[in-house]
Amino acid sequence: MKIVLTGFMTAGKTTVAKIIAAKKNYKFYDSDQLIEAKEKMTIKEIFKLKGEKYFRKIEKEIIMNLLKTKKNLVLATGGGSIINKELRNLILEQSESFCLDLSPEAVLKREKKSKIQRPLLAGNNKLNKVKKLLAKRKKYYQQIPIHFDSETNSAIEIADLILAELPEQKINIKIDSKSMAYPVIIESKFKKNSFKKIIDKIKGNKVFLLVDQVLMSKHSAQIIDLLNKNSQLVKLELKAGEEIKSLSYLNQIYQILYENNFSRSDYLIAFGGGTVGDLGGLAASTYLRGLKLIQLPTTIISQLDSSIGGKTAVNFKNTKNIIGTFYQPELVYYQLDWLKTLATREIKSGLGEVIKYSILAGPELFDLLVEKETEIINLDEDIMLQIAEICLNTKYEYVRNDVQDKGLRKKLNLGHSFGHALEATENFNYKHGQAVVMGIAFTAFLSNKIGVLESDKFKKIIKLILNFNYEIFPSPAIKVKDLINYLAYDKKNSGNKIWWVLINDIGTTYLSDRFKQKELSQYMEEYLCKKWLLSMDLI
Repeated sequence: MKIVLTGFMTAGKTTVAKIIAAKKNYKFYDSDQLIEAKEKMTIKEIFKLKGEKYFRKIEKEIIMNLLKTKKNLVLATGGGSIINKELRNLILEQSESFCLDLSPEAVLKREKKSKIQRPLLAGNNKLNKVKKLLAKRKKYYQQIPIHFDSETNSAIEIADLILAELPEQKINIKIDSKSMAYPVIIESKFKKNSFKKIIDKIKGNKVFLLVDQVLMSKHSAQIIDLLNKNSQLVKLELKAGEEIKSLSYLNQIYQILYENNFSRSDYLIAFGGGTVGDLGGLAASTYLRGLKLIQLPTTIISQLDSSIGGKTAVNFKNTKNIIGTFYQPELVYYQLDWLKTLATREIKSGLGEVIKYSILAGPELFDLLVEKETEIINLDEDIMLQIAEICLNTKYEYVRNDVQDKGLRKKLNLGHSFGHALEATENFNYKHGQAVVMGIAFTAFLSNKIGVLESDKFKKIIKLILNFNYEIFPSPAIKVKDLINYLAYDKKNSGNKIWWVLINDIGTTYLSDRFKQKELSQYMEEYLCKKWLLSMDLI
């Protein structure tokens, strides 16, 4: 975590920052001190010999380099650093930022007692200079989410107030490629400082909130209050589930957007699980050829997978995700607290996608699932943040160079071809993640049968799935021909070929279109007969 203090000269940034750093056991930095050490002269000498423009250049470089490191730190910035737009945006994106305020008169009173020589206040009419500088910088300071009055609060009191505002834990991942760039903000509990990034975007605009009915009673109070205060809010509550991913619900959203005269500068916020996010994303991408979109995912699947990367879709003719677009959100924000009210079935569904990522990402995540099964089922926050970081960074690596899903990104569909066919044939009685796990089990079986996945690795994958108490076979009524018929309509197909993500090893997969329909049917028949599982001595 990076904590940055801004504000006018003499506001006490350095003193407060040192207190916070000591209490958090973080490294303390003062940008002015770093500049003096680098240049081997005082700030006054730098201004005199090289000018303010040079000083601001060095200041920007030093602060940006600190913010781009992975270390935890507390930084007291110079009073004028916030003027630079690029630097200001980076502070807002990459840190927990706070501003210390004080009056012009207090600035002069403190400046007289200070031993620090401040070149911008040199000469006469200091009060007038302070007022002009404060007026010039006011609009930039106001962009910082949370302010504290350093006249009425002591340094210790401000430090305690800031510590109370900090998230217990937080990850801020930036999804960035040639065609998209947006932050994914993850924290344990609601903190106004983080949500302020959303408020800054929607302020003064219309907001259409598509929200799961369950969330309205459990998690929405603070969010609804902030949206109401800062935007013209229109909301639609839905009972989440695959049934809402339809053209009829899409049409219902269009009607509301039209009746409320939404424009392309307005926002759609999808607040819910994967089905709400998919439906909301498709509506945002198509109405007026694109409203602004913010995702607030609330289930494990949506938090770790579906809200990232820009896929939107509805189902059609009982076929999964067959009508959709690629459309990126401006921001993704979620809290781990939202997971605590999930039913066990939803948790299991979400962890199915985590198992998928463990095979894609490799031993680090796979071994974590093996070793921390109980903690994961109980949604331990430390472990879930660790899982989130691995899953999202893995997805980012697949998505950034293949946003339109034409090559590498197809690997993210590991287990999905079989899983989607299973969902459809079972009339969506299985949750998505549970169906994907069955698809992974079949893919591991298939990969082992054709000799690309060693038997010991195959056994490890199946053992992991069984340890989390997943079913790996559909109901006895399901026939191979039914699964094959649905596979024929899979959106991942191209050129009359069924693409499959096969497994070489834990951490290594590849794309293949080698299977003809008859051959695939034979392997499915063998898989569904279950004899292979009995021979592995796992049950």
